Amino acid sequence: MAVESNGEVCGKSDITRLPAGFIPDRIQSKAYGLALDIGTTPVIGVLCDLKTGRPVAATARANPQSVFGADVISRIHYASQSLESLKNMQQKIVGCVNEIIAALSHGISQKDISDVAVVGNPAMNHLFLGIDASALARSPFMPVFTSAKTLTSAELCLNVNPSGKVYMLPNIAGHVGADLTGVMLASSLPFLPGASLVVDIGTNGEALLSKDGKIVACSTAAGPAFEGASIHQGMRAAAGAIEGVDLSGGQVSLRVIGGGAPVGICGSGLLDVIAQLLEMGLINHKGRFYDADTALDNGVAQTLARRLYKDAHGGGFVLYEGGRSGQIILTQQDIRSVQLAKGAIAAGAKLMMNHLGVTAGSLDRVMISGAFGSFIKPESALRIGLLPPVPPEKVAAIGNAAGAGACMALLSAKQREIAEGYAPKVEHIELATHPDFINEHMKAMYFPT
Repeated sequence: MAVESNGEVCGKSDITRLPAGFIPDRIQSKAYGLALDIGTTPVIGVLCDLKTGRPVAATARANPQSVFGADVISRIHYASQSLESLKNMQQKIVGCVNEIIAALSHGISQKDISDVAVVGNPAMNHLFLGIDASALARSPFMPVFTSAKTLTSAELCLNVNPSGKVYMLPNIAGHVGADLTGVMLASSLPFLPGASLVVDIGTNGEALLSKDGKIVACSTAAGPAFEGASIHQGMRAAAGAIEGVDLSGGQVSLRVIGGGAPVGICGSGLLDVIAQLLEMGLINHKGRFYDADTALDNGVAQTLARRLYKDAHGGGFVLYEGGRSGQIILTQQDIRSVQLAKGAIAAGAKLMMNHLGVTAGSLDRVMISGAFGSFIKPESALRIGLLPPVPPEKVAAIGNAAGAGACMALLSAKQREIAEGYAPKVEHIELATHPDFINEHMKAMYFPT
């Protein structure tokens, strides 16, 4: 069965994939189950056949809570204004989930969906359950609950079997939620030898670091730049999005989803073009565009230098010179947005590595989680300093690991035991109050020279 993403059909592996070697153990004689990854920006649902223990369809929707703010703090502030506001916020996300259920249940009865497993960051989890999340917006950022939750679908007004069970994986602490617990399951992090870093890239940048069985975690507000938001002509990874850029040979070569003329740029294309601008000498390590004359002095081909422009906002670079879809440009502010996001993630990883005494040279592997991570080039992520400086062959994309973890918990009692056993053991590093975070963030905003 195909996968739908906001009405567009794509391959099932584009949304979530189960790790090799996973063995489901909650096989039933009939019925289906639903795995939910409730993100700040996208909400992903995966329908699983409980007879075979395999995903059969998936779909994604934009989180409708975004009308109350793109970030979790804005939404928490709105929801904490009154019980009515909290209820309104819950109804928004429940309505979205019910849309997903309707989209996935073609050919089956919604009552045949008897089990639901949920991951999400702590704010999304609280708001989905209708629980006051205001404590997450102030120090010491304590969630009301961290342990796993089990409710009936009727309690949450989900349009599945009314007696069906809804299982929410445990949160870890602060703003490190069940989504990162799902990532921990899908990456097999507790069982990997040596030192491993997992970076989950989304509106909230979250990371896990393990060293010989000890695990630490952190979360930082990376912002939605990598998902195409806050970018002048940014968009999600859909038809018409520039997903890859090559400036070699003095020419601009664009890879566009679906082919044809581009209409915007998505996260993977954004990383590509910034890495290429750095490599070619069109921007400096501080992220500032050179003017055309300086670029030419740097040895930049005239065909590229002429695409630079200056204006009152710092100028930019013309990626696509026009046609029916119009000009596509990358602005100075776009680069600043990426610097803020990548700097926050890189600083968090650096502080975790310092905490466990791990250096870039001692990292055995770096895994990039999130739908975005499946499409970026490791070389581009390394060139802009999003990841620690390791050889590209040590970097692997593991797809939407949070969603895969939700599927694993849906299909396996053993995986639920692992989640509930290891989540409380993860040491949380609170970046918002860490004395070195601001300094590390400022340094990490620069690009490697």
